Amino acid sequence: MSTTPQTSRPLRLRLLAAASVLLLTACGTGGAGDDDDGSDQQDGADQGEGQNDEGDGDGEDDGEDDGGGDDAQREAEAAAALAGPSQDHRDEAEDLVAEMSLREKAGQVIVGEYSGTDASQMAQLIEDLHLGGAIVMGENVPTRDGQADLDALAAEIDAMQEAASDRGYPAVVSVDQEGGLVTRIGQPLTEWPTPMAYGAGAQGSSEDAGEEQTRAGHAAMGADLAELGFTVDFAPNGDVTVGVEDPTIGTRSFGSDADSVTELSMAGLRGLAEAGVAGSMKHFPGHGSVDEDSHDTLPIQEKTLDQLWDEDWVPFREAAEEGAPMVMVGHLEVPALEDGVPSSLSSATYSQLRGLGFDGVVVTDALNMGAVVQQHGADGAPVQALAAGADLLLMPSDVRGAHESIVAAVDSGELEEERLDQAAERVVAMMLWQRDLAAGELAAGPGTGVDADAEEATDPPEDLSRRISGDAVTLVEGECEAELVDDGIQIVGGDETDRSRLSAAAEDAGVDVGDSGTVVRLLGGSRGEPGGDVAVALDRPEALADSDAETQIALYGRTEESFEVLVDVLEGGVAPGALPTPAGGYASGFSRCR
Repeated sequence: MSTTPQTSRPLRLRLLAAASVLLLTACGTGGAGDDDDGSDQQDGADQGEGQNDEGDGDGEDDGEDDGGGDDAQREAEAAAALAGPSQDHRDEAEDLVAEMSLREKAGQVIVGEYSGTDASQMAQLIEDLHLGGAIVMGENVPTRDGQADLDALAAEIDAMQEAASDRGYPAVVSVDQEGGLVTRIGQPLTEWPTPMAYGAGAQGSSEDAGEEQTRAGHAAMGADLAELGFTVDFAPNGDVTVGVEDPTIGTRSFGSDADSVTELSMAGLRGLAEAGVAGSMKHFPGHGSVDEDSHDTLPIQEKTLDQLWDEDWVPFREAAEEGAPMVMVGHLEVPALEDGVPSSLSSATYSQLRGLGFDGVVVTDALNMGAVVQQHGADGAPVQALAAGADLLLMPSDVRGAHESIVAAVDSGELEEERLDQAAERVVAMMLWQRDLAAGELAAGPGTGVDADAEEATDPPEDLSRRISGDAVTLVEGECEAELVDDGIQIVGGDETDRSRLSAAAEDAGVDVGDSGTVVRLLGGSRGEPGGDVAVALDRPEALADSDAETQIALYGRTEESFEVLVDVLEGGVAPGALPTPAGGYASGFSRCR
């Protein structure tokens, strides 16, 4: 077994060194700071990377401050505000938790689920058990006329928040809203392509442009969620996918390159925070490189610690270094850390994550998943997770049973109350931060003027979604910018919604749809099939490996905007994206148009 890799520097030392650099920058040359977004730790200190050390070009110091130092300081403060709770939030949280009873603290670390579209019973549980909050799944979203009923959903969320209104900080009313496959709330909210679309756009243009777009897209998605009353979104994925051998994450990942996934996932976190929503990097210790699905069984991560350090952990190392409000731990067995134990229940896993320097909330993946419940029981798993180092317990199978088990474990000495206090304090600190962030009381967040890329931030969300899809679309086989629809198109494959959306986009563009013309075969999932003149992978580009079509296109999404982009390409438009993961025998970064 390899030795444990070196951990990051202690937070306090990093902040002290960074503050010195920031002070020198502000008082020295006066050059404008070009800090990368999110390059600062939580007290607003900058580590000095990316600072402009050049003078005014004539080698002379005229003694005047051109405001560059102030800009650098504002950027540093904004980045710190987006990164998670300050020490003031932590101090306030400690005081609040000190006033809680044991039963209240036991509830504070639980996020429950409920059935149906009526959240009144969940709201009652939040009040009665002092629950940290609840998660809204697809089945909980009210509908009207085939779409999400946003007014009704907002009312249910408001009822859950009202149940926690006497605490002085909001409840964790959360959702899994990633874009693409994992979209719990659909239209009339803006639909977004898969996260991998951002990776394809970044591969095809530049990493900087990809970061700006990812940040803007997540800020717009977060703004929709915040308007409904959500405080937490369990996104984005920091998982580095290995492609076709990864059955679970796929296009939920930004791609297969660890550095690119790192930059884009951090941009996604910052974008959500700009909207006033706390995001969560997931799924440590890395779900993108295992070949089984933890919803059903316990996948085994066979990599050594050195391999994990250099590959799967790169995004999480950055999240620890630069600041993130929350990291989700998945359900994997990692023999290099602790043999035979799910990572969500493994003290070695939590110790490793803390060893990276992460000091925010660590939330478990859903505790009702097969990888945990089958071996550790509905009530036993929450106590084991807390004892191992988790701070927030997501979706235990039985909320009341989990609550009682935690109380009983503290009373019996199985679980130290100090560990429960620590977990509750971290959760409360995060929600105090989210409260202030959403209210515009920090140096960044809604209404502060610190936004993602200015042009993209002012665009209607639907236009931004279309641009993301347009920059992502990738030509894997065929002739770049070839006209493919002289006699119209025939549509085969996909599902009814896919076919309807492509048909509508084609007809809007004046392209005939019928029983003659170019055969466009739509491929969903990771497995395709032969046939057709044009094969289009709607989700995973690996589906193209089974195609024999002369023209093959990776689209990375099934939104209305995605199909509009597809029609543009069929009519001879450019496909600027590049593969963010190996597919069909081609390496990451490949495109016929490059």
